[in-house]
Amino acid sequence: MGTRFDEDNYKHWKDTFKFQSYDEEKAEYKTVKINMEDVMDRIDHYRKKYDEDDAFVRAVIDTHDKVVRIMFTKDLAHLTESVHLNGFAALLKVLRESKGEMEIWSVARPTDGNWFLVKGSFTKRELANMDLHKKEPRDKKETKKENPYQELKKKEEKSVERLKNNEKDGFDSLPIKVKEKLKEKLSKGWTTEEPLSFFKDFYTESEINSVFNDKIKIYKLKATEEFFNKLKEYSAHIPISRGFCKSIVKSKNDADITSDVEKYVNHFVKKCNEKYEGKFGLHSF
Repeated sequence: MGTRFDEDNYKHWKDTFKFQSYDEEKAEYKTVKINMEDVMDRIDHYRKKYDEDDAFVRAVIDTHDKVVRIMFTKDLAHLTESVHLNGFAALLKVLRESKGEMEIWSVARPTDGNWFLVKGSFTKRELANMDLHKKEPRDKKETKKENPYQELKKKEEKSVERLKNNEKDGFDSLPIKVKEKLKEKLSKGWTTEEPLSFFKDFYTESEINSVFNDKIKIYKLKATEEFFNKLKEYSAHIPISRGFCKSIVKSKNDADITSDVEKYVNHFVKKCNEKYEGKFGLHSF
């Protein structure tokens, strides 16, 4: 919550809530003076499951045994009942809920040391005869909604990360301008997939601008005789990926391939066609 009515919580609580005890001899309610130091030592325990008003009131009840009633002006605070009421008690609750400007909540204090927060004005005897069933709230989870910029930034970031392993995976989620620029580069033989370590020296590296994140790295294969020798040497360790397939097909068409390595190149081209049904090429987007 942080603030209420442009005032800090301390002032809000002081101005809003009135805590009362009951004088049996005089048969009247009296205001209880609150020790805020004790309350603040206890409030964090309740903040795990309740909002600020609830946590504060519960901390007061927990540290001030004489409190049996809480009063506040309607709509200035929000409290949560800690019990389910059944039978006649539930009917009384409906009848006793405040009809005027003030909300009144009662504190049931059974002899076992527990206490319960009940909406409505009830006497100690009435509360003692009620069949109270405690509600167990779930732990409060902090949910901070990100601003639109952060949401778009994360979306683009995830897409760029996915492109490193598959140049088509994540492509559709990119911002339109980035997608258009990347499509142009991909059609010219570039790929977003990071080259395997033993092929890195044969790739030219470049970048295109993203909208919200760092520049997107792209790579283009320079097929040389040494590259084809490496292809032959590491053929058993090369995974089939869309960007690699596109590079191999292009290198087969653009470079001179010796008969010694041609069977390895053809092997990979066949594997690529089987995996991607021939849709890994320059016009697959």
